[in-house]
Amino acid sequence: MPAWVVNGLTVASGLMLVQGSILLMAGAHAAQAAIATGVCASLADVVTTTDRVARRVLAAVIASTVCATLFLAVRPCEAIVIPTVVLIVFAAMLLQAWGPKAGTVSFATTMSLVFAMSVPASQGLTVDSAAWGLVGAIGYWIWAVLTAHLLQPTWRRLALASVVQDMAGLLRALAARTRDPADLQVQEQVVRQEAKLAEQMQAARDLIFANTDGPAAHLQTCVLLRLTDLRDLAIAGKIDTALVRHGAASLQERLIFADVLQHMALAMEGVAQHVRTARLQPLDATVERQIGRLLDALEARAGDGRDDARRVVAEILRSQFAHVRAIQAMHTAIEQPPLPCRRSDLRRYIAPDAWRWAAIWTQLRPDSPTFRYAVRTALAAGSAYAICRLLPWTAHPQWVLLSVTVVMQGSLAQTLVRRNARVWGTLSGCVVVALLAWSSSTLFLTLCFLAAAGVAHAYLGVRYSVTAAAAAVMAVLQAHLVAHGTDFSILERVADTVIGALVGWAASYALPSWERRRLSNDLRQAHEAIRAYAAEILKLDEASPSLPRFTRQRAYDAIRAIGATQSRTLAEPASVRLPAAELTLWLAAAYDLMSHLSNARLSLTLHGRAPGPAPLGNALAQVVCELDHALRPSTLERSSVLEPAARSALGSVPDLLPRLQDALKDAANVGMASCKLRSMLARRANGGLPRDPEAG
Repeated sequence: MPAWVVNGLTVASGLMLVQGSILLMAGAHAAQAAIATGVCASLADVVTTTDRVARRVLAAVIASTVCATLFLAVRPCEAIVIPTVVLIVFAAMLLQAWGPKAGTVSFATTMSLVFAMSVPASQGLTVDSAAWGLVGAIGYWIWAVLTAHLLQPTWRRLALASVVQDMAGLLRALAARTRDPADLQVQEQVVRQEAKLAEQMQAARDLIFANTDGPAAHLQTCVLLRLTDLRDLAIAGKIDTALVRHGAASLQERLIFADVLQHMALAMEGVAQHVRTARLQPLDATVERQIGRLLDALEARAGDGRDDARRVVAEILRSQFAHVRAIQAMHTAIEQPPLPCRRSDLRRYIAPDAWRWAAIWTQLRPDSPTFRYAVRTALAAGSAYAICRLLPWTAHPQWVLLSVTVVMQGSLAQTLVRRNARVWGTLSGCVVVALLAWSSSTLFLTLCFLAAAGVAHAYLGVRYSVTAAAAAVMAVLQAHLVAHGTDFSILERVADTVIGALVGWAASYALPSWERRRLSNDLRQAHEAIRAYAAEILKLDEASPSLPRFTRQRAYDAIRAIGATQSRTLAEPASVRLPAAELTLWLAAAYDLMSHLSNARLSLTLHGRAPGPAPLGNALAQVVCELDHALRPSTLERSSVLEPAARSALGSVPDLLPRLQDALKDAANVGMASCKLRSMLARRANGGLPRDPEAG
């Protein structure tokens, strides 16, 4: 069972426990007040470590309680209701300055406003309802911390299994790309699978690297580190890049390469099944023998002039296969495998979880994307609330406001995806409500509400259309239960959702945060990360075994950030869209550079990283300086020429000199592509950049 399903079940169970216990102690009115705050607190109850769950759910409790109390307190004063709504939504969106971890806290604050709006005006704010609401929120916080502590072994095991399974998926995607490198759909599948794997790996690091208790923690840490190496080597080991000096691979060679990757994917799927079930299963020796035969066939002399080319690729594939075998062996070894780095070094891989007010204060400036996003969302929410008063049907401002806030995202591309998912999900949810309307049982409808809360929570990061459908069921049932059995307003719910989605979509063009605003900073960070990786791997002595792995991760993360920018900018208007061709050139050069650097590191590793002769160390230092110079943005074609002594020293290591020469060429291409992008951004800022020719 996936972790997100288990998480949804625990959330629904916790909400049921909170509402049921308060219902028995204090009655239906108190239970209804408690469940509203409990649902808001539950939004921050995600799969992560116990301490992070405690902090996030507590932050959601505080933010949602303050928000609901403030709105209910000012609602009798009609003149300041709309400004209060604008202020609350602005504050909720500004919380995202704390990073992705605060996304659920921000949404919890918005949901508390929605639930507060659902309370009939005749009830208002009372000490009794506020107290029971606080009891419900604190009760769920206790439940969240307790279940997070008990489920930590399960979360770690499932997180590792997901990484292994996604690694198998990446190997399959790479095999498909090797068979047909010209297929754009296959290329997109590789990018999507790589992004998915990167997200799963970070979640697994946060869970596994923070655990130091027992042999299971040691084994999981070793496996995850090996998986990280395998992932990076698979991405870096591009066949075409490896064969840059040997000509394109033939169809027969590509089929052999793809078969090796496919069989490695099969081996990884077996490991994933073992990790997921926690039961020892015999390894499939057939798969390993088949990979060995394919690699032997690849290295066999054919006398066709392609022996060196096949040897280069076979070396890369054997390195990947060595990682696969090591991962398999870790699960069958009697003794614990050695940790390849100090455990204290692993802390740098864990995503930070600081909640400092300074992070918010630094975003209070007009050019901040978070500030602009908060302003336009708040203005859209206030406008939507005002529009509700002009509608010819019964006003449900909370439904319109909810649609506005969930549709509006940080970028236009994300907004369009959310808009469509929101509308179709709401339509599906209203169909479910139409079926539930046949029941007059309050108990049954309450159970349906709790089930919908669990489903909405579970699918939030998996498929938002399902979350939207479950949220529609929650919203209609909650309004029905709070108002003590009023009619189901299904058609009004659909109409309000469409209005909110349209308002949110239109407001995305006000104070927009176009991708061009952050590209210069992203390019600078990517260049710095690549420089750091090159400086760390091109040396004969490794002060810390974890540093090359860490700098490599930073470099790939920075390159992926620009790849994500390229995907998002495609949804932007042509007048502000980033040039697709130049971005593609930069990404291709950057990935090729990382590939050659990783292959150079492989050559040094096979050679042995002894202190070695001084000329080799000096030659590597010269290469680092040349790479640093080549990565500087320039409009001129650079040709880095190494000194004869450096070339001679590098030539003493097999395949090292040609790989570093190719890396220097790629670094120059990265610098030129970066310069073109910066120049285009500058001309666009001055109104002189023509329309992107690929805009259609």
